[in-house]
Amino acid sequence: MINLSRPIRIAGGDGPPRYPVKEALGKLRGLLYHGHKVECSCCGQEFALFLFSPYQAALCPNCLSFERYRLLCRYLRDETDFGEREMKVLDIAPIWAFQEFCRSFDNVSYLSIDIESPMAMSHMDIRSLDLPDDTFDVVICYHVIEHIDDEPKALSELRRVMKPGAFAVIQVPIYVEKTIERKDLTSWQAKRILVYDGHLRAHGPEHYRELLESAGFEVEVNSLVKTLSKEDIKRYGLDRTEDLYICRK
Repeated sequence: MINLSRPIRIAGGDGPPRYPVKEALGKLRGLLYHGHKVECSCCGQEFALFLFSPYQAALCPNCLSFERYRLLCRYLRDETDFGEREMKVLDIAPIWAFQEFCRSFDNVSYLSIDIESPMAMSHMDIRSLDLPDDTFDVVICYHVIEHIDDEPKALSELRRVMKPGAFAVIQVPIYVEKTIERKDLTSWQAKRILVYDGHLRAHGPEHYRELLESAGFEVEVNSLVKTLSKEDIKRYGLDRTEDLYICRK
């Protein structure tokens, strides 16, 4: 008997897992919230509104994307040649919305990894990737680094598997001015500042850029969202405060 809460693997491991129940429910929500007021940059569909979530403020009715991934997909669509040529993409700690975004491009060869997630196509430690050097054209690593005890090692591994000239988008939550470690906080301070138990630190923008540069990346802080009108930010359901850290090898 098939457990519908689990992914259905593609025969032969060719491609990311399918989630037929998620797909069916997404189509149903799309019908219920049919309209043209908002547009998801991940699945490309239009709706009457985004869904409210106590965790993320605006979820896509179809693919359940949230703000930071819609900004990522907007960036990839508008400011890169993503999907216009053959490319290999490595996704760390995958979510369904971005997995399906990548699946929509015939030229994208996609691999997702995680330490334990059932959605990931392969399980491995970001600090010791079982992958060859100079393999990927694009690497996506969203809200992972703040969980890792050895950040320099993890970043070094990401850079190692990137092709020369490739780029990575490596994001962490940035909501403090200066980086602070959990070990330097009281339990009350950690709960207030770090919020989540798995976060080992909160990053400040200047230190975070220096951390990326120390790993050998050429870093561009991209402020795409700040170039958009208020109307477009609302239409695409974006976080107006988020910058993208584009890291080139």
